[in-house]
Amino acid sequence: MPGKQSPPQMLRIAALTLMLLTPVLAAKPAIYAGIARTDITPPMGSPMYGYSSRTEGAEGVLDSLTATVLVLKSDEATVALVSLDVGKFQSPWLHDQAQALGLDHIILLSSHTHAGPRFTDDFPRPEATWHQTVEQRVLAAIKAARKDLFPAAIAVGEGSIQVGYNRLRRDPDGLATTLFENHDHIPYGPLDPTVGVIRVDDNKGRTRAVLVNYTCHPVVLGPRNMRISGDYVGVMKRRVEAGLGGQALCLFAQGGSGDINPMHQGRSEPVDYDADYALVVKVGEVVAGEVLNTLGRMEGTKGASVQLRARTEVVTVGHRWEPGKTLRLGVASLLINGEIGIVALPGEVFHTLQVDLKEKAALPHVYLFGYADMARQDWPGYLPDVASAARGGYGASDSGVAELGTGERLISLGLVQLYTLREMLFAEPQQGRRP
Repeated sequence: MPGKQSPPQMLRIAALTLMLLTPVLAAKPAIYAGIARTDITPPMGSPMYGYSSRTEGAEGVLDSLTATVLVLKSDEATVALVSLDVGKFQSPWLHDQAQALGLDHIILLSSHTHAGPRFTDDFPRPEATWHQTVEQRVLAAIKAARKDLFPAAIAVGEGSIQVGYNRLRRDPDGLATTLFENHDHIPYGPLDPTVGVIRVDDNKGRTRAVLVNYTCHPVVLGPRNMRISGDYVGVMKRRVEAGLGGQALCLFAQGGSGDINPMHQGRSEPVDYDADYALVVKVGEVVAGEVLNTLGRMEGTKGASVQLRARTEVVTVGHRWEPGKTLRLGVASLLINGEIGIVALPGEVFHTLQVDLKEKAALPHVYLFGYADMARQDWPGYLPDVASAARGGYGASDSGVAELGTGERLISLGLVQLYTLREMLFAEPQQGRRP
């Protein structure tokens, strides 16, 4: 029959077609992303978080607070990361919405600003609290991000800058002295100065989101401040976004800053808001500068869209001060493209645990996200490592309610999760390699 192809010809054509299609198939993204933002600046009069000496409500706003959502989706997991300009935020109600939203995991990341709202059950009204308002706004933002997904490629890089100091000074006698303030700007250590930068690009190579991980308490503004602010974190995000031409959103994930304070602090008396806020801007711009420098060094580095896996578990631990009482605490881990490992923990994690995680995870890029809420769980307060607890000091020998060793236990669980996600740990015995 004229034009009829023989079997060998058909095989050659099929092989050629497969060769032509292979690059297209290989380029298919494994990860999709969506981003959205909502304002969560509280009304005037809001109780303020972080310093028990403040009994009056907020009397002004230095800068607006936001909640920024990054949804990441693959065939294996769908995760919503929510970066909030607040001291602490938990929401069993939001976690209950996850399934209906098509999410496997919701991870709420508080920046831990001490110039944000303290959520109560009666402000501004018992029937409509600010916590409920924030929940509703975050829910709407998650829906918006979930609805507008785009093919994503993820790149990663690290910078380094020290704006903080270890506020538990280690003394020659082996004990610690708590230094809430550092007027001489002495860079007491140890600490982790890493600036983690995760860049999310779309399929046209445009940067759509930048997730920054840094480790330092946002307490540039002190207990006499009565105005709402995201502290240095808010300034950093705005400067990064401006540096990217306003085309991308910046999210922040606080690290293990339980023992790390900023060297520059606004503590004027009487309060001089201009002078104190100038220090907020100074610290925020220094961190933003290192983020932008890191992004600059990443230019030419193409993002990957190969893999997204995630896991969340809740464990029961004992209470440190009340025998017989227990706490339920969550741990969430993400593995991105086989090279980025993230472990999210609740509470105020000491930086030593963060360093330990990085040393043992055996991945090119490892980040600890502290102050995280990833499940229906309790809140541990401070999570010191055992050695820090023995030396004593604020957050080490008080303020934390989880039994000693909980920090190490949660880090170990995070490591197990990461190695399991990498398919290096199994539910059944494995013989392993032998000569």
